[in-house]
Order: sequence, then C-alpha cells, then structure tokens
Amino acid sequence: MAAAAFDQALDRVLNSLERPFILKQEQRLALEAFVNKKKDVLALLPTGFGKSLIYQLAPLVAKEIGSIKTPVVVVVSPLIALIEDQIKEAADLGISATQLGLGEEKDIKSCRYQVVFGSPEAWLSAKWENMLSTEAYKTNLIGIVVDEVHLTYKWGNAGRGQKAFRESFARLGELRAIVKPGTPVLALTASADLHSRDIVRRRLHFQNAVNIIVSPNRPNIRLAVRRLVTDSLDCFDWLVKNLKERRLDMLPVIIYCRTINTVTRVFLHLKSELGDSAWVGEEKKGDNLLIGMFHSHTLPVNKSRVLSSINGEGNCRVAVATTALGVGLNFPKVSHVIMYGLPEDPEAILQQVGRAGRDGSPAHAVLYANKQVANTDNAAKTVLQESLNGCFRKALYSHFEEEVSSIKPGHSCCTFCHTVCKCNSDCCSVATPSFEMSKKNLSPVRCRKVTLHEQGQVKELLEKYRDSLIPPDEHLYTNVSLCTGFSNVLIETVIESLPEIFNITDIMSNLPVFDIKHGQEILRIVHKVFKDFDLCDFPDTCEELYLPPDIDFTGYFDFQDEDEDTTKSLSSIASGLSLLPLSD
Repeated sequence: MAAAAFDQALDRVLNSLERPFILKQEQRLALEAFVNKKKDVLALLPTGFGKSLIYQLAPLVAKEIGSIKTPVVVVVSPLIALIEDQIKEAADLGISATQLGLGEEKDIKSCRYQVVFGSPEAWLSAKWENMLSTEAYKTNLIGIVVDEVHLTYKWGNAGRGQKAFRESFARLGELRAIVKPGTPVLALTASADLHSRDIVRRRLHFQNAVNIIVSPNRPNIRLAVRRLVTDSLDCFDWLVKNLKERRLDMLPVIIYCRTINTVTRVFLHLKSELGDSAWVGEEKKGDNLLIGMFHSHTLPVNKSRVLSSINGEGNCRVAVATTALGVGLNFPKVSHVIMYGLPEDPEAILQQVGRAGRDGSPAHAVLYANKQVANTDNAAKTVLQESLNGCFRKALYSHFEEEVSSIKPGHSCCTFCHTVCKCNSDCCSVATPSFEMSKKNLSPVRCRKVTLHEQGQVKELLEKYRDSLIPPDEHLYTNVSLCTGFSNVLIETVIESLPEIFNITDIMSNLPVFDIKHGQEILRIVHKVFKDFDLCDFPDTCEELYLPPDIDFTGYFDFQDEDEDTTKSLSSIASGLSLLPLSD
C-alpha cells in the first residue's frame, strides 16, 4: 500500500477516536513499517513518548486499510501491572484488549479481541503456541509486539527468577516459526543500551529491520549526584522545607528506594520531620496526607491515592516508592526524581531519570549514593564514579549513544558541569541547588604532605592491582573498568585524596569505592608507600547475598532487605501507614 494511502487511513482512524491524537513522526514511521510494510521494527523511544499507542492503533489502521477483516495484535509483556494499565488505556480508545487467562478463551481464539497481552512464559506454553498456529491467527494476526523489551531481555539474560522465565527471552524467536511466515515483530523499549540492542535483534531473528531511535537524553532534566557518607536522612531536609512552605502548590516528587524497608524508613522520617504539616487540613486521614508509599505490599486503596495524586487529582505530593511505581506509567509533571541508593544498572538509572519532567518543563533527577549497592552491576558503579568527578550526562548516556555532549550552560547540565560553569564571564550566576548541598564536614584530624614521586608510586601500585583482577588471556567484552569496578577515575580520585587517607573509613566514606576488598587493597597500598599509620588485619568479608525477584510481583526489581522477617512484619503496617493517622 502506498505511503499516501496509509497516511489517509491513519488520519481517518485518529479522527474517529473520542480523544484527539497527533502522532509524533517516529510513532507514524513505526506504525507504517509494522502494519503497512510488514517489516520488523526496533523502536527505542524515551519514557513517556507513547510507545504503546503504536500497537494499540495497529488493528484499527489495518482494518481501515481493509487488508484484514478482524485484525489482532499479540503483545509479549513482562509486567502484570503494565498489562493491566495498557488494557485500561486501550479500552479508553475503544479498542478491545485482554490478557491470556483472563479473557474469554473462545473469544481470544476467534480473534474477537484486537490486542491480546501475555507474559513471555504464557505465550511460549503449548496451549497458546498452538493457538497462534491456527488458521484464525494465520489469517488475522498483524504481528507480534515485544513490549518493554529491555526488561524481558534483562531478566532472561541475567538469569533472574524461575527457570522458565530465565529461558523465555531466548525462546521468543521461536514464535516466528509458529505464526504465518513474514509476520513482523515490533520491539519497544526506552532504555536498551548499545550492546543489548544487538542481542535483541539477534534473539528475535530480525531481518532488514527498521530502527527508529529517539535519544533518551532530555535537556530539560538536570542531573545531580551527591555521595552520602552516613546513614542520616538529612539529605531530605530541603524537601521537608519545601513541603512545609509550598504544600499543595508543590509539584509531585518521587523518591525511589531499593528495598521496602528503606521506603518505610524514609517515609517515617519525612512524616516525623513534617509533624502536623504532613496533613492538609485539620483531619489527619490518609486522603489528606502530603506523602505516601508505593511498593509491592501497599494496599490497593493507597496505591490508587498515590497514582491519582501524581497525576494531579489528589493531595499526595511526595511518593516514596520502590520501582513498583514506574514502568509504563505516565506522570507528566514530576519535578524531581530522587534515587536514594544507586540503581542496579545504567538502564534502571535511565528509566528512573526519565520519569521527571515528561511534559518538557525543567526538572531534576537526583542520585543520593548511599551504601546500598547489593545487586548493582559494575557499569552502574562506573557511572557513579565518573559522575562524581566529571559530567553525569556523559557518564550515563554514553551507554546508550555513540556521542554525548554536556549541556551549555553547565548549570543546566549536572552537578559537575555546574562547578565549572562560567556563564557569567568567569563564574556561574546560578547558585548550587539545595538538594546537592551537604553539611560541612569536619577537617580531617590528620593530613600528610604528598610528593609527586609518592603519587607516582601509589598510582603504579593501583594500576598493577587493577590489572591483577583480570585473569591472563581473559577476553573482555567491555573494558577493564567495567569488568573490575576499578576505573581510571577511581585511581585519580585516590591520588587526589592521599593527604587524607589513614584508615578504611576514609576510603569507604569519601571515595567512589563499592567493594570492601578494593578499599582494603587501596589502604594496603597507601600504607606500603607512606608507612605513617598502623595497618590492622582485616576481617573476612562475605559476599553480598543475591535475592532474586518474585516473577509474580507486579513491580520491577523490588528487592527485599537482608532482614527479610523484618520486611514481612513491616509490610502490613507499611501498607496502611498512608491510610491510618499516625501519632508522633
């Protein structure tokens, strides 16, 4: 079908909807390639761009074209919460959609639903595989959609969850042998890095695929990073101050934490600091609370309150959450996203950053790097190390784009670029944001003078140690820094900090070191060169426990704390904290 005829068909569909839509060029191109040209498509579109609208409109456009009588799209999605949200969104557009196992089976098999969702495991079960090979689906199936492909790939490739889930992504390509030859596949994501894209294309057996890529690097989001040296929650003092002063006039803020226990701790801290200011009006009830929690054990009524508030229809202004609050949900006016703890990989950082300022307004993404680094990969740790001593934007987005530049003026880019910004002649005219400022540290008790020769000795020993971390003749898929977590940036930071390093606390509290074994070796090297402090034997350290996520959980990488029993006992209490009034 000619492009002009397709455009006319698409415009008729858009004009027939109750809500007006103006598709972005990338959405139109993806839809045309998938429905009209029947080509495989890899669409990397930023969070909030409208990826789901592409496949939701596909059956309507196909029917308008007249090529298929009862067109249907099958969607592979890794998250139950996302599926439920997309089914509701499709219904609002007048599109019939269902989930495998929930919709009427006879209606699913007869193609009466226009969009059919299912998990990777479900679509690869014998029952639904056989359905895809029936005459009804060979006649009416438009194509296969793999939604949020970065999650499906991540879990399948990393080996998380049950065996069936681990193998699901590797087997998704098998669906192509079941359906009618030439049936296209549309892979959608917001955050697959450069390496992951090649794996996705290969595993899904793409041939001559159309690649539609929009940079996730949004200039309206300023990136900030602050290394926390203690467990104190005074990093949120600025937020408490804003809540007290602005109250309902404050735009929504999301605080992401790595565990449910941490969510509860941060929530209770904010509530305690706010006191009576935590509520709007005199009645201390859940609906009037300015803060809320969102995690896997949160009561549905409280989840609904948080979601509606972030979308502008409630009183909650700060949501403390795990990543259960996230993927596939559209929050247009979030002013600040705070990551309390380093996310598990660069893709997770990108996802959380992308939930700020979706309406294009100036927004902030703030990383508070604490000691919670369990289940965090070396790539994420390297992003943090480089952002503490260089451009955060370059450190993050270089995993997703070949060329990344800092934003000018520097104060609009990130923490580091703000420090070197010279927008006003030879200095910066913009003050450092309050959320980046820490309390003044006391001067070190001890300080040594360091010569250039001593710097060279330490550097040589550090580089020798880093090289020893890679076995001889070992082939590296990335670079030494990513594989070992011991980067050039870390080495240079150690050199700069030599005057103040006298014990392991000086290293682990003030330097971008996340592995205690690295910290111990750095201290041994410093002692070997200077010999001006006592070096005690280090106790044996245990590897951090890895706790896989529950694949039935509707969130995303919501890890438990080490004290699992405490988490379970807190969960029922925590889920109701935003519903019941709490005494101070």
